Amino acid sequence: MADNLFDVFTDRSDCNSAKWAITRQYGKDMISMSVADMDLPAPQMLIDYLAQQNRTGIYGYTILPDNYYDIVRRYLFRHYQYEIANEHIVFCPRIIQAISIYIKEFTSPTESIAILTPSYAPIVNAILLNKRTVERCALIYQAGKYTIDFDQLEKCFQTAKTFILISPHNPTGIIWSRSDLQHIAALAEKYGVFILSDDVHADFDFSGDKHMIISAISAYVEKHSIICTSPAKTFNIPGLEIANLLICNKKVRDKFRGCMQALGMHNPNFFSIPALQIAYQYCDDWLDKLKHYIYHNKLIVKDFFTREIPQLEVFNSEGTYLIWVNYSKLQINEEKLKHWFLDLSHIEVSWGSDFGREGQSFFRMNVAMPRALLKESLQKMKQGLALLMQEELNYEDEQ
Repeated sequence: MADNLFDVFTDRSDCNSAKWAITRQYGKDMISMSVADMDLPAPQMLIDYLAQQNRTGIYGYTILPDNYYDIVRRYLFRHYQYEIANEHIVFCPRIIQAISIYIKEFTSPTESIAILTPSYAPIVNAILLNKRTVERCALIYQAGKYTIDFDQLEKCFQTAKTFILISPHNPTGIIWSRSDLQHIAALAEKYGVFILSDDVHADFDFSGDKHMIISAISAYVEKHSIICTSPAKTFNIPGLEIANLLICNKKVRDKFRGCMQALGMHNPNFFSIPALQIAYQYCDDWLDKLKHYIYHNKLIVKDFFTREIPQLEVFNSEGTYLIWVNYSKLQINEEKLKHWFLDLSHIEVSWGSDFGREGQSFFRMNVAMPRALLKESLQKMKQGLALLMQEELNYEDEQ
């Protein structure tokens, strides 16, 4: 069965994995469901090809091959029906670096930058660390659904000249509808707002439609945006540091390239280019199997919580391999949640507070992991909750 591709767990607790560093503090039986890299191996063809690159024993400076932009362009069209010229594609090691460069070099300290919240913390931190003001445009959460408050977003655009879109959204996993993207684009044009769009999770769209890039539906946005793409999440190669920016505006593109050169960002990682060459040309079938596996992992979590821990409400999203969970019905604070997960269950998730005040009463789970480990994690959560409830009863008896 195809699932066997992803059923084997690889222990990364002793290889300086950022995701599994939690085992140093809490022990080897800790299961990490926090950092957004997958515990599922990259395509075997990619693994084998990178091993071949090691044959010389020389890890010299690398340049982009002649067909690099062709490969990226074809992938974008094949998967998103997005057409772009080769010269509009700009290599950059990481998306967060690209966002930081734009904030630092294209905006002024007096400007505010708008973002929909709750939001991925490193992007918010990039705004703050570059001493810009964050214009938080809170999503409306009602009856288990999120919607954009377009009245509030318009107010944000009246003061902010830059808007950072995360598409699909992190942490919620929302797939923005065409109507949402058109409305955002119209407001951006009305107020002269430049859009930075982080599309790193673009391949994890379970809606049945192809991912929509916002610059494809607006001539204004096409000329006033940087679309950030990467194979990092899709093929589980974030440590190789490779991203591609889609910048149709020549003036912006030339300036951005100059900023990268000024920062000494010249050569790609030795392994990143061959990884992209294989992933973007030969691994579509593998990606289909991966998405099928993750989709069923998401269903398993929702079904388990519904049956076993009904106080946990899974937000019904159609994007990413992350799950956004509302725990407000348990009537516990985040400190107690951490005690339940870390101390009693030996599970690490991403805490709602990491995503801003709008993340209160939520946590985020990464379910891109072997199914047996996922099921073990869910059982540990259930057992940990029973221990937590017993502690609460004992405390009440003592009072």
